[in-house]
Amino acid sequence: MLISCCAFARAQVIIALLFGDKLNSDEVEFGLVISPTITNITNTEGKAKSDLNLGLYFNVKISDNLYLHPEVTVKGSFGAKDLPVYPTGNDSLDRLFSTGTVQRNIRAICLPMLLRFRIYKSFFGQAGIQCDWLLNTKDVFKAEVNGNDLRYTIKLEEEVPRFDIGLTAGLEYKLKKDKGMSLGVRFYYGGTDVLDTPDGTQMNLAWVFNVNIPIGAGKAAARQ
Repeated sequence: MLISCCAFARAQVIIALLFGDKLNSDEVEFGLVISPTITNITNTEGKAKSDLNLGLYFNVKISDNLYLHPEVTVKGSFGAKDLPVYPTGNDSLDRLFSTGTVQRNIRAICLPMLLRFRIYKSFFGQAGIQCDWLLNTKDVFKAEVNGNDLRYTIKLEEEVPRFDIGLTAGLEYKLKKDKGMSLGVRFYYGGTDVLDTPDGTQMNLAWVFNVNIPIGAGKAAARQ
């Protein structure tokens, strides 16, 4: 089911790129969002890690200064790097990775639902909720042994909840008037404990740098 849903979501991106001009109008802007992302997890000793997210967005006009801004990030990610190692249950592996680190990779489909409001001319604010479907979580143990890189992966699907709901807010700057490209930055704070440990709640954090690219807006304007 998960593989089918992921394949379907990626297919939607391809369809959107081909038929994006049909989704744009005076009241709606549709496009592709490319998002370099820096993520971390609270109450851990890890460091922030970077990734690249990919998704689709709509700007639905409510008034000249207020818009509904839903997104679907079909390739989303969370996690942290340089976490301390922990027992794997195998003494030989524990000795090999005793001086190593762990990187936690969480793959997700993210659904931000935001209100977008004009602050001044081409500057906009955004705020709302975000629901994340956590598809795949794994810890990658890393160490260098005798000059060689060693990797070992533990899957954590059974220990991590399927959904995370949190709050997100940020700023956006429109490079061109109306339906042009825009740049933005948002901060996300998850509201779900993503791993049950004695050290307290562990929440997903993310800084998301968005490049919003309207798809087919020029063709849509030419038709009108």
